[in-house]
Amino acid sequence: MKPYLILIPIFFLALLQGAFLKLNLVLLIVLFWAAFRPPKEVILVAFVSGLLLDLAKGMPLGLSSLLLLIACYLLLLYRRRFDSLHPVFLPISVFLISNIYYLIFNSYWYWLESLILALLALGMRYLLVFFIGRVDRGQIKLQ
Repeated sequence: MKPYLILIPIFFLALLQGAFLKLNLVLLIVLFWAAFRPPKEVILVAFVSGLLLDLAKGMPLGLSSLLLLIACYLLLLYRRRFDSLHPVFLPISVFLISNIYYLIFNSYWYWLESLILALLALGMRYLLVFFIGRVDRGQIKLQ
């Protein structure tokens, strides 16, 4: 399976976010991807995701890409320093980075939306650990 297939759900989330949602689910997926994948892959996914998000929202092209690249770079720096598999690493990172993201784009602290994104990140992390554990034990067969 190709690792860049993550861009398909990011495309649909960008369209949804551009039309309906206030939560920045693209940021959540990109930061989740940055916590567990190799750095070169993360940088490319962050750049393309930002372009897709800019196109979907009708914003100046490259602004979201720049902010997603900076966010992923910060997460990659802290990933080397701290354990990225620790349960609170990703939710705290998502909370802080999404607060900064909302402050730059909306000039207001949306702490409730950032808290919801952090809780979603925590839930996604536990689902990932649960499914990986089931795959390791052989209960789920992958082709």
